[in-house]
Amino acid sequence: MRGRTTRGLAAAALAAALGTTTPPSAADARPGGPLTERVSTASDGAQLERASQHAAISDDGRYVAFSTKTSVPEGFPGCERQTYVCLAVKDRDTGRLTRIVNGGGFDWGPPVLSGDGRYVGYTEGTKGSSARVDDLATGRSTPVASAARIQDITSDGRYVLYTSGDDRFVTDRYVYVRDMATGTAERVEGDATTTRFGAASLSADGRFVAYQKKGSGPEGDDVLVEDRATGTTVRADEGLGDSDGQFVRISGDGRRVLFAAAGRTYAYDVRGGTARQVADTPARSASRDARFAVLPQEGTGGERLVLLDVRTGRRTALAPGETRAGAVTVTSGGRAAVFTSTASDLVPGDTNGTADVFVRRLRWRPIR
Repeated sequence: MRGRTTRGLAAAALAAALGTTTPPSAADARPGGPLTERVSTASDGAQLERASQHAAISDDGRYVAFSTKTSVPEGFPGCERQTYVCLAVKDRDTGRLTRIVNGGGFDWGPPVLSGDGRYVGYTEGTKGSSARVDDLATGRSTPVASAARIQDITSDGRYVLYTSGDDRFVTDRYVYVRDMATGTAERVEGDATTTRFGAASLSADGRFVAYQKKGSGPEGDDVLVEDRATGTTVRADEGLGDSDGQFVRISGDGRRVLFAAAGRTYAYDVRGGTARQVADTPARSASRDARFAVLPQEGTGGERLVLLDVRTGRRTALAPGETRAGAVTVTSGGRAAVFTSTASDLVPGDTNGTADVFVRRLRWRPIR
């Protein structure tokens, strides 16, 4: 297994590659600054005139990756054309916006970031999809697979989880894990018949894979967990109803799986083989350690989001007022979350009339 770079060294190398000597810091834990920050802005802070979405955040909250349909002062050629979507990474410490240059089409789904923000995995292409991983410290871009969609990347960037298909527009017939150090890929499950897969998640060492398999059981879609070291597979959602193919998250240590089934959120104990309900609404996202989950607040029609501490049951409002969000990602420790919203009153000066990406620095004050 490839030697792991410490977070401090990796962040320092990334900062140097992006042209800054600012030391790494836990951006989401800074004592000052606004609670809600718009990050889909140019390096000089100017707002982007077209929609931004599909955000992901590093574990310490410093780096945010998102897609946008805009042209900005840095020069994102082609992004102003409606047929293209561009991908960018924002350094919240320096404000710098860096473009990911491959492909020109990033509307297949959200990108994924390694824990220190050094590696960004994404699905690109305008005539069929391909999965890639970029090393932002070295500038190297590595193709992962064609006819594929990125699902997850480990904290150190070594293992990449993706689904793939049998032609350029079918990307969900197989589940694979690729070792980026050796360049080899291992098939977890899948065939060329009628099998289809939804969301999937990977433990920190690449050993455990949690994934949603569509139409596989008497209750419909199922959530499965495979131990790649032993080859054993267990069903996490047995007896809980049809699972939600949009959300599955396994903790970094491989001990807990969060998933949604029949409109509720559950936590599955991999060692004990038991699942318990943790919320009456379906989660949309979770932290890498699967302790914190983002879910719609009951009774708001999904227009208000809350952060749930799975261990204690404590809930914290994610943003003031009504916020319709797309993909949401939470930093380690649940200190901050990134989300997409069309609301114009979350930060001052939001006049572009379209969706933006925001980071919410959370204070642990339970909601009623």
